[in-house]
Amino acid sequence: MSRKALKPHTLDLALQGGGTHGAFTWGVLDRLLEAPEISVGGVSGASAGALNAAVLVSGLVNGGPEEAAARLRAFWKAINRSARQTTILPFLEAFPAAFQTADMLWSMVSAGGISVAPSPRLGRMAQGILRDVLEEHVDFDAIRSLEAPKIFVSATNARSGASRIFRNADLSVDALLASACLPMNFPPVTIDGEDYWDGGYSANPPILPIVQESDCSDLLLVTVNPITRKETARAMNEIPGRISEMMFNLSLVKELRGLSMMKEDMGAWQFLGTGLIRAIRDLRLHEIHDEEAMSKVDPRSKMTPVWHLLTQLHETGRHAADVWMETCSGDLGKRSTARIAERYL
Repeated sequence: MSRKALKPHTLDLALQGGGTHGAFTWGVLDRLLEAPEISVGGVSGASAGALNAAVLVSGLVNGGPEEAAARLRAFWKAINRSARQTTILPFLEAFPAAFQTADMLWSMVSAGGISVAPSPRLGRMAQGILRDVLEEHVDFDAIRSLEAPKIFVSATNARSGASRIFRNADLSVDALLASACLPMNFPPVTIDGEDYWDGGYSANPPILPIVQESDCSDLLLVTVNPITRKETARAMNEIPGRISEMMFNLSLVKELRGLSMMKEDMGAWQFLGTGLIRAIRDLRLHEIHDEEAMSKVDPRSKMTPVWHLLTQLHETGRHAADVWMETCSGDLGKRSTARIAERYL
């Protein structure tokens, strides 16, 4: 049966950030784009999730699901290729176990915040290369067009800690760079006189804006960072990675808990309310994740986009989406926030 013969179910996507581990989300999207029974509504994202979102929307506007899938693959290939200009990536691809040392050295020399770093030159150079990749693979005119799905990209104000949400009309290369700006690796991105850091600190990914502004009631959350781990990190080289995971999960956990509480405590308002109240009342939240598989991926590899890691994560994401399609996609239009929020409570 052709794609046109089907009546796809529209759902929004919320894509979590996670550096190189965003290749997991690439795999999820790759699988979803093959499903004729699913149509993408709005998309929100932070950091790597924001980059995936922008490339996805560019492809959907320019040629539909097939074009979006092709652009996502080309984008991640370009990320791997461009990283070779600023890191010892070829060495890491030959000797994968060496990435722990490489990650530590990158943090020391890229942002200019540690005494051994001569300047933030390397971080600025890496940002410049990423800018070139984004300008090549993201069609901002398409994103700003009337037929584009709504997009919501978060960045964090470096002074106040507040989240800024960029939408279709004001999305730019600078906004995407800001959303992916880890302060220990890159200098802040200045927009409208304000400095911004990674959007994952304040909205990872943005949930409330897409719930409030989208006409769709089904929201599919794609998460990368493990919420829980079986064992406590104790080694000095493991603790920073776990702290980073917890920090980048915090905003999501708080937002989902808040939505769950609001949905449960609405009482009579659910019958009288409009706007946000009605959107929360009708919200059906779904999730694709692979906690077990992602827990086995060293969090320190988030800054080392070696191709074998990217393809491994891509296949993990495709498999997770396959499982969701087989077991949960039939719940579209039926599932409640309370069921999905349990692992975040």
